[in-house]
Amino acid sequence: MEHFIFVRHGESVLNVINRQERTFCGQMETPLTERGRAQAVTAGRLLAAWNGASITTAVSSTLERARETLDLILPELPHAVRRLPNDTGLNERSLGMFDARRASDVFAEHPQYRDDPALNQFDNHFFQKAPGGENLREVTERAWPVIERLDRTCRGDVLVVSHYTTIRCILGRALGLSERTVQRMRVPNAVPIFVERGGGFRLIEGVDLPDELD
Repeated sequence: MEHFIFVRHGESVLNVINRQERTFCGQMETPLTERGRAQAVTAGRLLAAWNGASITTAVSSTLERARETLDLILPELPHAVRRLPNDTGLNERSLGMFDARRASDVFAEHPQYRDDPALNQFDNHFFQKAPGGENLREVTERAWPVIERLDRTCRGDVLVVSHYTTIRCILGRALGLSERTVQRMRVPNAVPIFVERGGGFRLIEGVDLPDELD
């Protein structure tokens, strides 16, 4: 059997900052923390030890935290892997004007994005979005063609290092999940997600899917 293996980048500096004070990362460049680098190495070792995995091809988004994660995974694998050019289609969702800004500052300037139900889900919605940013539908539409191309042109197991929202959107399309399930899914840093491919897609392990609720 052949697989896609999806890995969210390791912990980044903005991930840490966001836990202290809500901050919108989006496509802002942010490096891995020491913990994030260790997570990436551990992910590589897990992939090397996973029974049945034979990674032939790897690709990451163009953002530093994903590129660095893949840089750290590849030396842990037991054989050489073809690395494809970094792909913008795998980048994190853009939050436009709100990228790299603290939520408190955004809401002070744009209170409607906190208070208006037609706007205040902009960071996790299939139609709402930040000014100049993307929603989950648009992320899916740019990321899914990358997966289709890889599925068509690459044999063996394909490693894709990407981001929280992008991986959720890809899994949603691959597995036929509801929008609600995609919105509620949680993708941890640097935990490999195995999806069997070949005439369809089937989740093997690596992420828990919320119950399908409309």
